[in-house]
Amino acid sequence: MSLITCISFVKRLWVAWGIQLLVAATVACKIVLAILGSRRKYVTWISTNLLIWATYLLLSYFATIALGKLTVVRIDDPKNPGYDVVLQGLLAPLLLMQLGYADSITAYAVEDNRLGLRQILNIGATVGVVVWILVRCWDSSSPVSMLFFPLFVAGIIKSVGWVWALQSVYDENSSVTTEDMSEEAGIKQVFEAFPDDEKFASTKDVLKAYYRFDCLKPHLVNWLYHPLFISRDWMSIDSYPADRAFTMTEIELNFMFDVLYTKAPILYTKRGLIGRFIGFFCLVSTLCRFSVIFKNAFLIDMYITCTYALLMAVTSLELYQITMLAFSDWAVVKMSMHLKAPLVLRLLPLLARRCMKQKRWSRSVGQLNLLDRRLLYEQWSKPVATILDLFEKGEIFRRYWLHSSQAIPSSLKVLVVQNMAELEKQRHLLPFTERGDWTLDTYGIREKQGLSNSIEMSFDRSIIIWHIATEILHELEGDNSDACRGSKLLSDYMIYLLALRPYMLSLTTADITLEYACCALRPFLRQQDIREAISKLSLADEDFPDPVELSKPTMITHGWHVLPEVQKLVIDLRMMDNKWEIISSIWVEMLCYAAYRCQVYHHAKRLRRGGELITHVWLLLAHKTDKYRSEIPKDLAPSSKPFTRKDSSSCFQKIFGKRDAKTRYNLT
Repeated sequence: MSLITCISFVKRLWVAWGIQLLVAATVACKIVLAILGSRRKYVTWISTNLLIWATYLLLSYFATIALGKLTVVRIDDPKNPGYDVVLQGLLAPLLLMQLGYADSITAYAVEDNRLGLRQILNIGATVGVVVWILVRCWDSSSPVSMLFFPLFVAGIIKSVGWVWALQSVYDENSSVTTEDMSEEAGIKQVFEAFPDDEKFASTKDVLKAYYRFDCLKPHLVNWLYHPLFISRDWMSIDSYPADRAFTMTEIELNFMFDVLYTKAPILYTKRGLIGRFIGFFCLVSTLCRFSVIFKNAFLIDMYITCTYALLMAVTSLELYQITMLAFSDWAVVKMSMHLKAPLVLRLLPLLARRCMKQKRWSRSVGQLNLLDRRLLYEQWSKPVATILDLFEKGEIFRRYWLHSSQAIPSSLKVLVVQNMAELEKQRHLLPFTERGDWTLDTYGIREKQGLSNSIEMSFDRSIIIWHIATEILHELEGDNSDACRGSKLLSDYMIYLLALRPYMLSLTTADITLEYACCALRPFLRQQDIREAISKLSLADEDFPDPVELSKPTMITHGWHVLPEVQKLVIDLRMMDNKWEIISSIWVEMLCYAAYRCQVYHHAKRLRRGGELITHVWLLLAHKTDKYRSEIPKDLAPSSKPFTRKDSSSCFQKIFGKRDAKTRYNLT
């Protein structure tokens, strides 16, 4: 077949079936989004994220082009357009439905939520175009024209729901209302009303996680309704084992993901559910009526067959999405409010246990090792290197290529939770401003010069020095203890963040310091075996040559001698019997420091790409941090007595004054 013949065939196909193909493409895109949209919270594969991004954008493009073609449909006789024109008009409200997107992906990125108000005009213009198409294609003598109304209603509900979901995320006028207070009291009553039965343990955990999320609202930066002022014993998770505590943060972050990226917050309201079922009823009634009208022409006319297939696909997808509404954490919370219903008491434990088995994030940590010889010496092939050097991306691509991912063991969760509890004894709910000092004070080793210097330098330098020292000690004196294994995991994780996610560490000079560290390591490791090089770094009498300077010297690395500083740190640590407990505590403190400093936007951004351990640590800290208090009044100094609501009120009255404290924080 010649090229001219192929082009002619494609043109004829586009003229005859272009609209139907575009509508089919939008439906296919929506099916992909419905299936993969919620899965991206635990999938880290680049290919999956790329597919979701492409389908999210292409759906609106396909719908816009199809609507444009429908506005210029050829009508030979306006008074009697014919059934084929009417069938094409039926596709317009179907396209409006697709523009409402799937329940599991209202927004692709956090920024999309801020465009909610702008989308009102977009949807309004689209509705106007759809109305114009329906008026042009209307045929009073055809019963199919009557199907325009229910499909148009379903399309309006879908598109309005999408804009509503976007607009509901951010509200600059957010403040505590009486409704919030009544909801707090209501959830506590529901929590206490549960039978004292082990089978309701999962339900209670989901309800408690929702309460903690709703009070903190971690996606809102300036939300003042902080749990410190409304905390109750029943909402605390201090007594929980580490695995269960991480499960609670996992559920909380799942609520955060749903609020930012899905329609869940509006779907589980009364108006949302009513609108959803009205839209589904309109779809089903349209499908049934269509099948009755053309019951004898399904296999005869391809236009009818194609339209019927599209209606079937859209209705089936809607049924799938409605079915999935019953299997989520939101459903457990809403059903918990109706415990008096016998059916709810029977179904709730089963539903909660099923929800607890769901995967809500990747449950893994990225790993990158600076002493990996491939990272230091491996070169790209010449064509690839030429392209990467052209865009100055060779180093970052090497890091992406060599980094790995490892499942988080339970021992690491225990290590993090235990060390955070120890650090809390020195922090006293204050903002997390230290990255090693509290550990040195706890173990009484501040006089060790190598340790003190290694945490007083800039944060990126400190991470690199402690990472190399951890790798050396792990190679020379590693054991099977949880502290040793956890230190290794956290060390490689922090370098992974430094190399590939520096914004989560609030660092802007990470690339420069990393490149300088690699320049110091390359000549040293090239001259000898890795084992021999590591041994030299642990000897006190070993001298090291000055590192090779960067091609473009900067003040950031001026005077920084990487290998001697690593040597001092390793020597100090090797003299301690409890070195792995100290190292693991330092890494946890650094992780907490980075988690607290990281902007909420970056935590929210990573939720749609598998999540990060640092985000879970941030949430654990957020529930136990009073960000409006910079010091502890003398009469509220640390004691064995726990910090209570009454102490909190007294503290703020001393800092802000009695009147201001009561007015601003509603302290009574």
